[in-house]
Amino acid sequence: MAEKVLARQTTDGLWQWRIATVDGNWSSDLYHTGDDEALVEAARAHNLPVTLLLNGSDVACSRAQIEAKEKRHLAKLLPYELEEKVIDNIDDIHLAFISLNGDQVALTYIADKSIEKALQPLLDLSCDVRIILPDYLTLRTENQGVTFVLEEHRLIARLDNYSGFAIEPSLAPMVLAELKQELDFTATVNLVAESEEQLARLASWLPAAWRGENGPEVSQSVGGIWDWISPSVASSELNLRCGKFSRQLPIKRWYAAWKTPLIAVAAAYLVAICVTFFQYQSAKSEQKNIVATMNDVYMQAVPKGRPGDPEGRLETLVKGIKGGDVKTSNLMVLLAGVADTMTSGSISISSFRYNADQRELLMNIEGSSFAELETLRTGVENKGLKAELLRVEAKGDRQSARMKIVEASE
Repeated sequence: MAEKVLARQTTDGLWQWRIATVDGNWSSDLYHTGDDEALVEAARAHNLPVTLLLNGSDVACSRAQIEAKEKRHLAKLLPYELEEKVIDNIDDIHLAFISLNGDQVALTYIADKSIEKALQPLLDLSCDVRIILPDYLTLRTENQGVTFVLEEHRLIARLDNYSGFAIEPSLAPMVLAELKQELDFTATVNLVAESEEQLARLASWLPAAWRGENGPEVSQSVGGIWDWISPSVASSELNLRCGKFSRQLPIKRWYAAWKTPLIAVAAAYLVAICVTFFQYQSAKSEQKNIVATMNDVYMQAVPKGRPGDPEGRLETLVKGIKGGDVKTSNLMVLLAGVADTMTSGSISISSFRYNADQRELLMNIEGSSFAELETLRTGVENKGLKAELLRVEAKGDRQSARMKIVEASE
């Protein structure tokens, strides 16, 4: 059980409330009185949820019999069970229920407009209302008996765990005389009123069976309803804070807490957008100046050219210049490698051709035998070059071939 504030509204529209501790006791012997704002401020100051005690005159209790196999559909069936008991449109009635043993179901019900009248002012002030009960279901009873509290304008009765009522004192003699609840001598009937005279009146209204020798013990106490409201009882399963009146996400409270940070974030985001846009415009203007300068340089180099992509056009022109895109020639390296190998032997070179693009040397050679040509090729490769004999053929008593020579890394 957690700390909480129990609050009930009086006939003059003000609130009475007390703070309950974790162990189910009162934090003080006094209750407080004030308007809506005072109640909410007291709950907010201690960061406590509120248990709302409704005027029992607006809430009715009842029992219903539902077959066990049908209990899974209680939410749909119970409104039809109430149609003969209420005057208002059944669609305008709010109820809470709990399944008991067997086919029994206990329920409480109230008109929507009555619960809205009590609850909405607190919700408008962002009050954390978690439990809603009729005030008579929070009264303490003893020895499985009943409790009656007589106030100036109401008689409040708790009959058992799931039933009770609140009526005008003028109706009390007739209603109490018709009570059929059987109580033996082990039970206790608690009578509570503000004076001895009122206690005597209340005792005179009890059913005759309760006042007999074998009836229950009748205990009389001078006091008020707060003396008999029990914080531990005020967590009943018949909580009317359910269904269409269940708790909602505190959007308004969250918005109030985050309103200023959200505005700051939105302002920072807007500033960032403006700065980024300004930087983009500056970069765009600078890029235009660079392109204009590049076009001027291009037109100076190519007076009859067409501006557009000056960098690409100049690159194309440079590539078209002879030797402009050719690597350093390796012809002398290739020739030197062959010449060093031909210092001896009868090999002759009839012609050669150098391909600058492929960086290769093609030589038409002749020798006394294929072995001599192969020795030449091997010697060239020993120089770190790569040599290949192509189209080897006999010409009389000599062998001719074409040899391709490239650098080994090519």
